[in-house]
Amino acid sequence: MNKMFAMLIGSTLGMMALTAQAGVVDLNLGNDSFRAGYTDALANILPGTNGQYDAGVIARPRKSDDFYQAHVGLLLTGDVGSQQLNVTAGLGGRLLYVYKDSKNGGALAVGGQLAAKLPQYNRVGLSASSYYAPNILTVGRLDRSWENTVDLDYELIRNGNVYVGYRNLRQDVDGHRGTTDNGFHAGFRLKF
Repeated sequence: MNKMFAMLIGSTLGMMALTAQAGVVDLNLGNDSFRAGYTDALANILPGTNGQYDAGVIARPRKSDDFYQAHVGLLLTGDVGSQQLNVTAGLGGRLLYVYKDSKNGGALAVGGQLAAKLPQYNRVGLSASSYYAPNILTVGRLDRSWENTVDLDYELIRNGNVYVGYRNLRQDVDGHRGTTDNGFHAGFRLKF
């Protein structure tokens, strides 16, 4: 299992290194889990597009948990049309690879995100995302996946945010329904 974990982390770090010109590195820790991710402008790889791409991994590395999820995703993004509020939204999807209890599978999860900043105090923000993969969009032993996240962040220094949030990750594997990761987390985002 350690080889698979190393491969997931290595792939994520490799993706970061390939696009190190600009982007956001995101790391957070929960009670029994951690998440590492990288996000960058989609225009860096597809000129003329409005959006972002991301790659990441969520892990619960304890032997009793035995869970890893890696993803790559694309979102088309833009403002929501409100002139008084600083709100952006994104719609798209993620390709998932899931390893849980010696079983693995994959999925195309569709979803999006919403991010808002206070107009008078733009260092405070709230973001939420949700990605869902029903059975028809899964392969292998994965029957369904649903990830929901909400974060409250503060820009401590320019290009450096700290945040607290809540993540609920539910996955059905081999007909067994269950919550894979559920709880609060704290982390930081660094913009390069």
